[in-house]
Amino acid sequence: MAIALHHGDQYHGEMAGELTGVRRANRPPRGPRAAFAAPFLPLAALGGCLLVALAGCAPVQPAPDPGSLPSSSLAAPSAAHRQTVEEGRSLARSLAAEERLPGLSLAVAVDGEIVWAEGLGWADLQARTPVTPSTQFRIGAISQTLTAAAAGLLVQRGRLDLDAPVQRYLPAFPGKEWPITLRQLMSHTAGIRDHRGEGELFRKQGCAGDAERLALFADSALRFQPGSEAAYSTYGWVLVGAALAAAAHEPYEAFLQREILEPAGLTRTVPDSPGPGVQGRARFYYPRFMLDTSRGLHDAPEVDLSCILPAGGFLSTPADLVRFASAIMDGTLLGQALVRELHTPVQLTTGQPTGRGLGWEVRQQPLDAGGPSITVAGQGLGDPVRRAFLSATTVGGHAPGATATLLTIPGRRLAVAVATNTSGARGVPELAARLAELFARPSSSPRASSCLRVRPGSAPSAPGHPQPPGAGASRGA
Repeated sequence: MAIALHHGDQYHGEMAGELTGVRRANRPPRGPRAAFAAPFLPLAALGGCLLVALAGCAPVQPAPDPGSLPSSSLAAPSAAHRQTVEEGRSLARSLAAEERLPGLSLAVAVDGEIVWAEGLGWADLQARTPVTPSTQFRIGAISQTLTAAAAGLLVQRGRLDLDAPVQRYLPAFPGKEWPITLRQLMSHTAGIRDHRGEGELFRKQGCAGDAERLALFADSALRFQPGSEAAYSTYGWVLVGAALAAAAHEPYEAFLQREILEPAGLTRTVPDSPGPGVQGRARFYYPRFMLDTSRGLHDAPEVDLSCILPAGGFLSTPADLVRFASAIMDGTLLGQALVRELHTPVQLTTGQPTGRGLGWEVRQQPLDAGGPSITVAGQGLGDPVRRAFLSATTVGGHAPGATATLLTIPGRRLAVAVATNTSGARGVPELAARLAELFARPSSSPRASSCLRVRPGSAPSAPGHPQPPGAGASRGA
């Protein structure tokens, strides 16, 4: 199986947006499109301290020798998975060395059981604190997948209608030129704006609750008629979180904790806390140059993510993420009909597919050459999207100072999660894909890997995401 996950200069867009807010001066083009509007890469990524200077500009260089990285495993792999784990460990160490990642953590679950969880490298380079499987990382938009599960639970209970106007649950939210539904919000087709300017992206002042979160964008006009286009919006998911809290008649965090995190056993998944030195949390870094981690790192800017909590404000571990994915796949959290609805790609009013379900990126991919397609669902899969000169955008598990991917193959009950404590980690989606390929392959299958190394331009496009011009260019940003 060659899962088509792309990286290189196509990879970082949400991260570029979240860390800079330097937007194109022109409005995104009108008309139907399934691609996402592309922000320019940060000035800091073009070669200076500029935007990260406030957070400290002392470059740090992880050791490039794969064998020198400390490692810690949750438990020794079983005999059935030992060879596959060794192959996966070699891939992970190679990626950490090639991209000079500070730390890397990963986990794989098969049939609801974690068969491998390991941390490599450093949670804190300066303090030489190693990564362990319990080290927490920012998970970016994988937070939306948690929120989607909470929304789905309310749908099952008859307390939330995904196709009702959002004002049914939030009557004080200003009406727009067209009605907005939760289904549109959850598929990034509602037209709600995204971050605007550095002041919003580098927020150090938090939000005490939904009223303060919504005030950031409630009065903004829609970017397009809902359903006619697709454009990534963090604030759209903030609105989803507020609506489900209203439907649940309790704060978003309390409902999510009791109904999703606790039943799934996610003991290390919590809202991010502002400030340095949070116990158990990795220290976060940002590339010095061109979003290229191999050229050195800075401390990431300090941010308070409470204003975007339902959209991208959680900490977690790969082990917790595969526990969550397993609970979705085995029916612990949601009924299978509702899971299928979340995993069904949304189409625009033109009939054009978006490649996104409700809180999940979704694609159909053959497991073996010439074989039937299977469903791959996750977040942070690295889909190629619309690009402009020195710009790139995608959606998924990208947050200030972190990169994460959650990938599931529901038909195989397989879940893979990978996280690192730096922005710009281009190989994280590819590593997740290659681990999924290893663990999805029957033990008797040959272990040739010639088709597994996905490079820009070498993999088929995901549904609704045609290869953009220049996709076959060098992986350097």
